[in-house]
Amino acid sequence: MFQLSDFYGYCKQNDVDVMPFAMLPRAACTVRDGQNYAVVLNFKRLHTVRQMRTAMLHESGHLHTGALHKVDSPFQLVEQNEYRADADAFRRCLPPEEIRTAIRAGYTEPWQLAEYFDLDEDYIKKALHYWTQCRGVDFNQ
Repeated sequence: MFQLSDFYGYCKQNDVDVMPFAMLPRAACTVRDGQNYAVVLNFKRLHTVRQMRTAMLHESGHLHTGALHKVDSPFQLVEQNEYRADADAFRRCLPPEEIRTAIRAGYTEPWQLAEYFDLDEDYIKKALHYWTQCRGVDFNQ
């Protein structure tokens, strides 16, 4: 399960800056300047701890994979990098075994899984789609 302490520990260990920037047009992004990385968070768009956790989990996928793109990149490249970041985050922090554990504990609906993992429901739905449609995992067994 994703922990903010793991995120901050990874950033500290790998010399990744985590900084607020209220003028960012989105909730969060990962940027690179040469070999240096930073995760930028816009707290005007992150209204809850759950939104912040979800943003940090997604950005950790960018950090782990290096799946970054220029602002003016073609849509296809942007989407490929976003997919790679999400897939990495799902493999590391929302693996099928953990989702099955939650389901066995009675958290069967996406909104319930969102509460269990303390992540946005839309991100849980994206993870379920990744595992079932892209990786062929059957959670009904």
